[in-house]
Amino acid sequence: MDYQLMFPSRFIKAADLRGKDVTLEIEAVEIEKLESEKETKDKGIVRFKVAKKALVLNRTNAECIVAMFGRLTEKWIGKRVTLYPAIWNDEPCVRVRGSPDISAPVTFELKLPKKKAKRTTMQKTTPGAAPPAEMESIDEPPADMPLPTLADNAANQ
Repeated sequence: MDYQLMFPSRFIKAADLRGKDVTLEIEAVEIEKLESEKETKDKGIVRFKVAKKALVLNRTNAECIVAMFGRLTEKWIGKRVTLYPAIWNDEPCVRVRGSPDISAPVTFELKLPKKKAKRTTMQKTTPGAAPPAEMESIDEPPADMPLPTLADNAANQ
């Protein structure tokens, strides 16, 4: 079990994907003020029809969605995106693999501030399975999720 699952959140984390691709239909795209330890920033938030958890957009994922569906976020509504767990800077993260709603792979130059442009391809994906139950509830961990014991913690030291 990934320890992140012990800390429920209203936002999708890599651990929520349980190591698998998950395809979700976009229901809304909004801007929300989010607080961090350092500051409060406006962030793009993507909400999905089935999952109660939303995705906080980082620049990479936003550029991937723009490459598939265009700059106008209202055109994203009703489109499906396939998310997958990845690693960035040695930390788990959520990335966009592609969509079942594109007719063919979409290749584009991913240009991020202070980074060299990188050729990136969004894949035509299959709809796949429903999201894990962990993504359908934001209130508490699933009832069947085993919580670590003191013995488990000692064994991992």
